[in-house]
Amino acid sequence: MKLGDNVDIIAPLNVKTADSKTGYLLLNPTLVNNGKIESFENAEVPERYKNGKNKINEKYFVRKNDVLFQAKGSKIEVIYVDKDYENVLPATLYFILRANEKVNPKYLQWLLKTELLLLYFEKKYKTMSAVRAVNKTDIVELDIDLPEREVQDRMVEIINNFETEEESTLEYLQLKKKYIEEKILSENKVIINEE
Repeated sequence: MKLGDNVDIIAPLNVKTADSKTGYLLLNPTLVNNGKIESFENAEVPERYKNGKNKINEKYFVRKNDVLFQAKGSKIEVIYVDKDYENVLPATLYFILRANEKVNPKYLQWLLKTELLLLYFEKKYKTMSAVRAVNKTDIVELDIDLPEREVQDRMVEIINNFETEEESTLEYLQLKKKYIEEKILSENKVIINEE
């Protein structure tokens, strides 16, 4: 199946960061950590796009169950939008992937993050430069066999459980590292002499 048969791929509007509140927000890759949206910046939207016949079409706004595919830059990041946001536009680095009822969007996000797919894009766009740009056509034409929706839904339960466990394990390891560092430094009376 070609991905474009069951997923709308929407190229974003060219929106820049604004210095003050505008009523619109912008999602930049710097505001994403491990595939999770942490915050937004103010978006500069030209007046002509705020109302009337040129008003921004709803399809350009980030919504729950969207998958954001970072198509430009030094890395390929894939984000699952797990809640509704108001007036958020993605940076031009992202394509918005909106799945139909045959594709579980969380499964799609997971699949696009797998080493298999990342290597596919790495090979396809291998250049001397560290910066790449994945074409919309290559995502639309990506020919991939997907299991039935019921199977995807069951896989998403496993994926969600694993991600929760992974997050807890990483938090535990960070706390353990901090404790060990503090213990070793304290026991050995390590200090930094500043002059």
